[in-house]
Amino acid sequence: MFMKILVKLVSLFLSLVMTLSAPLGLVTGSKEAKIARAKADCRVSFATISDIHLRGNFKLIFQGMLELGLADMERAKDKLDAVAFVGDITDHGYYEQWDVFEDAVTKYDIAKNTMVVVGNHDTWGPNRDEFDNPEDGVKPTFIHYNKTISDRDVTEMYYSDVINGYYFIALGSEADHTDAYLSDTQLQWFAREMEKAAATGLPIFVLMHQPVNETHGLPYSWEKEKDDPPEKGGIGEQSAQVEQILKKYDNVFYISGHIHGGFKNAGSKIGPEYASVETMENDNGNPVTLINLPSYMYFDFVRGGHLANGCGWVIEVYDDEVLLRARNFATGTWLTRYDQTVELVG
Repeated sequence: MFMKILVKLVSLFLSLVMTLSAPLGLVTGSKEAKIARAKADCRVSFATISDIHLRGNFKLIFQGMLELGLADMERAKDKLDAVAFVGDITDHGYYEQWDVFEDAVTKYDIAKNTMVVVGNHDTWGPNRDEFDNPEDGVKPTFIHYNKTISDRDVTEMYYSDVINGYYFIALGSEADHTDAYLSDTQLQWFAREMEKAAATGLPIFVLMHQPVNETHGLPYSWEKEKDDPPEKGGIGEQSAQVEQILKKYDNVFYISGHIHGGFKNAGSKIGPEYASVETMENDNGNPVTLINLPSYMYFDFVRGGHLANGCGWVIEVYDDEVLLRARNFATGTWLTRYDQTVELVG
């Protein structure tokens, strides 16, 4: 417990340092004033971040760090088609924390579409004595802030959207555990949405806060315990059901957060066998691409890689490939050593 508190305090201090230094240009890297598409024939371009962990206290630091990134997204040379926030947007799921998010996001014109995905921290409110949302209020809260932030009418913790012809499917836990719980209704819905998405012949983007079990160095990369059970740090007991649906189709991209790592390439000798991007073989013998987001606000030193507040991906989709471009949105910096190109099947 002490180490977790220490990591958060150090990360918070670094957040303050970066918040103060970024406007002065003191953070080094491959600087570019605006997010720009690499090629003119980009079919869809979106930014995605995770694990913002907004709080009511220390609002200046947390909201300030988020707004640095939002301002960077707004300045994109070509307006982003979407921005996806992949869970743990708040630290406890309280109204005041969602209000910080709403206040920040609605100040900026970041994209044509906004997607908000629920994380485990966003579901914790009702189990805390000081929770000020109504009883059983997690789902109504999620629905309310989806509407006020993205003008999106959702009725469940999960939903989908079609952006420029491409399916974006957001999955969400319906319980308040660290791992996820997906009802039979959600799993059946997910299977139907994937079938509809595959019928387009285009890449499919699935967004869920928790990674697939035993990916990105899990379970060891979660708590660094060698005897952790295989479901630790991932979706949990229902991971195999989600994986089975993902593996039915080609050109599937599964985007998650939750682990609090930095950017890290496969084969790095630093830290455990955590990698930001990896693949698993589908039923056709083709890869499902698994993309883990760095933690925007809190990061874990043990996992190695590029550790800095404000990081996420800009993802560009073309007819024959998908470009994964690592960026520090808070500093307007490209981190090109972590970029990857995924060739599409078919």
